[in-house]
Amino acid sequence: MSLLEPFRHALPVHQSLFHTAFYVTHAGWDPFQPGSLTDRGDGPLYRFDWNEGRILPDFCLALLTAGSGEFETRSYKGPLGPGDTFFYKAGEWHRHRPSPKSGWTILWLNFNGNDPIRWMKNQAFQVSQNKPIIKNQRLFHDQFEYLLECVHRDPTANSLNLSRQALGLISHFVKEPVGDNETGHSAIADEIVRTAIEYIWNFSHGIVDVPAVAEWVGIARRTLDRRFHAATGRSVLDEIQFCRVTRAVTLLEETDLGIKQIVHRAGFRSEEHLRRAFQSTYGKSPLAYRKQNFL
Repeated sequence: MSLLEPFRHALPVHQSLFHTAFYVTHAGWDPFQPGSLTDRGDGPLYRFDWNEGRILPDFCLALLTAGSGEFETRSYKGPLGPGDTFFYKAGEWHRHRPSPKSGWTILWLNFNGNDPIRWMKNQAFQVSQNKPIIKNQRLFHDQFEYLLECVHRDPTANSLNLSRQALGLISHFVKEPVGDNETGHSAIADEIVRTAIEYIWNFSHGIVDVPAVAEWVGIARRTLDRRFHAATGRSVLDEIQFCRVTRAVTLLEETDLGIKQIVHRAGFRSEEHLRRAFQSTYGKSPLAYRKQNFL
């Protein structure tokens, strides 16, 4: 961890954020030395007693970078060791504490919003016994540490950039349900192409381009383009664009978010890129599309 001092930051959440798709509420990291007291939480909302446990109104993702301890919910009880990640949902009873023999160093992030609530209802969080299923552990750890560095650098801000960073972290173990009619990937025989499509639909709200997809599946870009077109009849770039437009349509339909907010949450670089994509796909602007279809 590149940070030099422990911290616990309850981030300010403006009233306007309570109805947004995703926002961060609390974050920090703490080294508990051997023989130290049980992790007591921070502030009246997060503080808890081991004997009673705790229920929070937000979601929590935590990572042990050193030491060991234990974690328990109503349905799971087990040990935690270095490198273990654990997760609990809003409203889920839980308790956790470091081992008195080893202590632990723990990173955590609390978050909330319409998206995680929807993921919870749709069972989109990919976990096993409250432990997230994460394919790229190294990238996940690096992103977690960088996110906390950003929080600690300015704990009085709760910016859109911070939400996007946190959303990228959570994306490692969220699998949004995608209908077969949207991607057609269930009928694709090429496993590399299916993996590429899954990556695109899970990560394209962030900075994803064709080279990134090729690197994820582990083949050269030209080879991926050739296999992708043979399997689907379209290019990798077309799939990324289609995914983002589909996500933007959902946001236009299901929320009252402004175009600027939709731009970033759908994965577009600018309002102009979103406008061009809609013009190409539907022959009209996003606003015109919303007025015609959902107002």
